[in-house]
Amino acid sequence: MLDKVRIADKKVWVNGSSIPLISGEVHYWRLDPANWLAAIHAVSEMGLRVIATYVCWDFHEVEPGRFDFTGETDPRRNLLGFLDLLQTEGFWIILRPGPYIYAEWRNAGVPDRAACYHRLDPAFQAIALPYMQAVTEACRRYQASQGGRVILWQADNEIDPWSHWYTEQLGLGQKPGLFHEFLCLRYKAISALNQAYGEDYASFQEVGAITAMVPHDPGLMRRYLDFARFQHWYVNRVAEWAANTYRELGVDIPIYLNTYSGVSTQSWAGIEVRSNLAGPDIYPSRELSLRPNEHRSLLEAVRYTRTYSCLPYIAEFEAGIWHEWLPDVGDLSSNHYRLVCLSALLAGAAGWNWYMLVNRDNWYQSPINERGYKRLDLFDAFKQIVSLYRKIDPASLVKLTSTAVTFDPLQRATQRPGQDLLQALYQAGLDYEFFDVEGSHQCTQPMLLYAGGAWLPAVAQERLNDYILQGGHLVCVGETPHMDDSLHPLDLLEIPRPGGAIGFAMNLLIPLEDGITVKCPWLFYYNDPPGTAIMAQRLDDPLLKSEENQVHCRLQTGESYAVGYSQPRGRGRLTVIGVQPSAELLLGLHRHFSVPVPARSQTPGVLTALFRREDDYYLIAANPGDENKAAEIHFDPGLGLARGWNAHNLVTGTQWEGHGTLTLDLPRKDGALLHLKEIFE
Repeated sequence: MLDKVRIADKKVWVNGSSIPLISGEVHYWRLDPANWLAAIHAVSEMGLRVIATYVCWDFHEVEPGRFDFTGETDPRRNLLGFLDLLQTEGFWIILRPGPYIYAEWRNAGVPDRAACYHRLDPAFQAIALPYMQAVTEACRRYQASQGGRVILWQADNEIDPWSHWYTEQLGLGQKPGLFHEFLCLRYKAISALNQAYGEDYASFQEVGAITAMVPHDPGLMRRYLDFARFQHWYVNRVAEWAANTYRELGVDIPIYLNTYSGVSTQSWAGIEVRSNLAGPDIYPSRELSLRPNEHRSLLEAVRYTRTYSCLPYIAEFEAGIWHEWLPDVGDLSSNHYRLVCLSALLAGAAGWNWYMLVNRDNWYQSPINERGYKRLDLFDAFKQIVSLYRKIDPASLVKLTSTAVTFDPLQRATQRPGQDLLQALYQAGLDYEFFDVEGSHQCTQPMLLYAGGAWLPAVAQERLNDYILQGGHLVCVGETPHMDDSLHPLDLLEIPRPGGAIGFAMNLLIPLEDGITVKCPWLFYYNDPPGTAIMAQRLDDPLLKSEENQVHCRLQTGESYAVGYSQPRGRGRLTVIGVQPSAELLLGLHRHFSVPVPARSQTPGVLTALFRREDDYYLIAANPGDENKAAEIHFDPGLGLARGWNAHNLVTGTQWEGHGTLTLDLPRKDGALLHLKEIFE
């Protein structure tokens, strides 16, 4: 009887045994085989029981159509010997045979003759098929379904049309190509495309691609959105071809795929539908400090995986760095790894694969070197992180949050609206889940914040309307959808357009709860808002710096504007506020509408998330700032933790108990993980 391998409950299962998906990458063919055993013993000492490796087509093909997987021509080609060793040592295995692997290898891992063609070219697929057949046949018996230890199979790597390299072949330049096939499939008839574009083409082949975003020209922007859709369509088709080909060749374990850290090229949800699992590759800079909004971006990437994936997973998570990225990433310290890993757990990751766990050519700063020796400072940090992961078992935890934020993959791939709202949430320290407005999952949080732009597909507008009618509270701060994704008027939410806009820096008092004071560079006002108007009163002009100007600066003080409204609809509510999002405003909205915040740091710059499993709570906190902080954590009064708690810091080992606010010492650029129990008096 064959063993059954599946993904369920955010883990991989072989028959009735679960395997938490935390692993590390070891490239056998880039190490001296004499050092294989020392390297994997070090991995075992770290606490990991899963090892991942690429299989390099370009290296294993000794001549066209002839492959060496046993080391006959070079001992480093002994893939089967490496798999035998891993099985003997009791490791589970993630196999990543491509065709493409990238892996800092020539041609990204494929032979010269294959690199001339893009992935959907029949010539590429014909060249790749013999390799895919050979590697599947060689490794078939190692699948966990056949009694072996391979539990996941990666069918390709970071699938990308590489439009800049295959411009003309894809039909993105002056010649017709695959892009025009996509347009034909999307619009069916040229008349439908002409209606969407406002043009008069005679055939699809006449339509030139717009591969640069032109947001100020609606006509060109419509065409650019089709280029963005084409990229997702292309990637989905490659994913389908690669996964189906391996299945036909005999791979009967879960197939997975990886993506970039953003959605501009790949549709993460789309490729998981065509495989069994998909997750991003994330490589932060030193202490998340060298790129704008880097910590926030990491949290958002992980949060998005939770909208579609059966196992929120980081397919490649930084452990060392490629030599070409070293100047951009910098030296990576032990606190850096604690910060990024605890932040991933805070956002809701259930697993990851460290890439690379062992140094090799073109890769530095891993916790284990090429000989299997440990870099003790980093190794101890990795070992600690593995221990923390196993103690909390993140796959079994339930994230506690009452707030969700909309996510539209096409918007995010192009204009990236909602950045002010996302930054305000981050500054407020409010944890939330994303809600994919075109996905299959329902939004279960009582408050949903709109982080989209002026255009939104009809199906997404309908889903937002359904969310309201079924009892949810949709809040639009600063932006509302009033066009479809062809940039034509569409307002299924029936939100009136503002009567006007004032575009000057001003201080506003918004009388929610005890009054919220916000600084705004602009506001929208409504002449006859439906429902209950939300008023804002102008305070003294913020430009008042000296007595000479006080008469002019106070001329508008006290002016009042209806900047929005709140209106019951069905069983739910719609709230619209036409001011720039801010931390103060978002916190005030949560208080005013009695939306629970399970846990939040009152100390600025500290991010938290609260999880629960039966009677156990786990608080994860991150301090991405440059200063040590004593964070004051407030719990929602509806939780027993608000009355009393017993805390165990699993990072430091410290234990204490108290009532009400919890104070937590957090070093700079680091994090903490607390096991909490309610105290019943």
